[in-house]
Amino acid sequence: MKKTLRHILTFGFVLIGIAVYGQEFNFDIHNTTLNEYLEMERNLGNEQIPNIRNHISAENAQPIKFRRKQKIISDLVGHYYFKKKDSTMSYIRYEWDESLLTLKANTNDKKSKKYQKALIRKFNEIEKMIANIYGEPVSEGDLSDLRIANDDIKGGLKKNVKWFPNDSTEIEMYANVSNYYEKRGMVTTSPTHRIRLYVRNTKKTEQITPELSEMRIDSLNGISKQYIASLEDGNLEKSKSYLSEMIIEQVTDEQLKALISGIDFDRELELVYSGIQMAMNGKAFAMLQYKYNDDQNSPPKEMIKVIFDDKNKIVGIQPMKMQN
Repeated sequence: MKKTLRHILTFGFVLIGIAVYGQEFNFDIHNTTLNEYLEMERNLGNEQIPNIRNHISAENAQPIKFRRKQKIISDLVGHYYFKKKDSTMSYIRYEWDESLLTLKANTNDKKSKKYQKALIRKFNEIEKMIANIYGEPVSEGDLSDLRIANDDIKGGLKKNVKWFPNDSTEIEMYANVSNYYEKRGMVTTSPTHRIRLYVRNTKKTEQITPELSEMRIDSLNGISKQYIASLEDGNLEKSKSYLSEMIIEQVTDEQLKALISGIDFDRELELVYSGIQMAMNGKAFAMLQYKYNDDQNSPPKEMIKVIFDDKNKIVGIQPMKMQN
C-alpha cells in the first residue's frame, strides 16, 4: 500500500513540474497569439520594460519585452517579435544576459564560479525540459569543464542545441560562459555570461509579385511626380506622407535635404523603365526609373530610381550618376 502511494505522489509531482514549465515557456508559436503570450507574462507577475534599442525590420513591429526576476544569475528578458500587418508571431527571444540590462559594454566584469555554475545549471534544466517534449536536440559544444571558462582561453565554454518540432518551427538555445578579458588597442574582448533561447516561426510566407499593369504604372508615375514636386517645394512634412511605413521612422530631415540636393529640378524627368526589384529577403517591389529628358546618352548619365511597396508608398528613391 505504501509503495503504491509513493508512486502516485511521484507521478503527481512530475505533472506539477510540467505545468510550471508550461506556464513559463510556450513553444507552440503557431497556435499561440501575441495576446496570449503577453497574458502569460502578466500572470507570472513579470514586468513589461521599454525598448532601449530601435529594431529595424520591414515586416516586424517593435518587440514587446518582459523582465523576469531570477536568483543568482541575470534576470531573464523575453522579447516577443510579431508581424506589423496582423500581429502573428515571428519569433521569441529569451535572454539571460546582465550586460544587456546594465548597458555596460567592454567591462572586465568577471563572474564567480557560483554564478557560472548557476547559469550552466539553468541551461541544462531548460535543455532537459525541452528534450522531454521534443526529444534529443542537435547539439554542438560542451559546458562541463568550468576551468575553460576561467583560464586564459578566448571564447570560454560554449554550447548550442537545436530542435525542429515541425517543418515550420525551430527552437535554438545557446550559452557562452567566459571570464576572458583582453584589450588590444580599440578592440576589447569582455567576459561573457549569456543564455539565449529562440522560438522561431520559420513558415515561409507566400511572396506576392507586384502587379505592374499599365494602370498601376500610370498611378505610380503620378505619385513619383507629386513626391518630387514636394521635394522641390522644400515641404519635408508633405514629402514624408508619400513614404512607406517600412522606412518613415528612420528617414530624417537631413537625409531628405541631401536627396533634394541630388535632384536637378530645372530639368524635366522622363519615365524610361518600369519593373520589379527584389530585396535581399526575397520580397518584391515595384520600381520606376527616370532619366532627364535632355540627356541623350545611352545609357543616360543620370537617372533616378523610385521603389514602391504593395501599398504604393515609396520605400526608396535613388539619384544615380554614371562615372566618367
